[in-house]
Amino acid sequence: MSKRALIGLFGGTFDPVHIGHVQSARELKQLLQLDELRLLPCHRPPHRATPGVSSQDRLAMVELAVATEPGLSVDGRELTRDDFSYTVDTLTELRKELGDEPALCLVMGTDAFASLN
Repeated sequence: MSKRALIGLFGGTFDPVHIGHVQSARELKQLLQLDELRLLPCHRPPHRATPGVSSQDRLAMVELAVATEPGLSVDGRELTRDDFSYTVDTLTELRKELGDEPALCLVMGTDAFASLN
């Protein structure tokens, strides 16, 4: 029996991306034994102010930040939406694309977690 793939999803505004994001991503991938970890820059967060840096610039910065990090990648799907970026929409899209087999593990920064009701 083969091991079920485990894909981590690390969402955030990354405004701007910094070494703390990259180090957290590295450690999460290792500690949670993820097969891959995707960073998902948020276009328009519904729970906080609009980011100060454009979505395209934040996407480019995140891509550069993880370009040489094995097992880390960037998924820019939320930046293509005109409306707010809701995690449930992203998870629904990913489940349709990936099917039922891979396990999805959602991770977020403590700043975002602390602002949830």
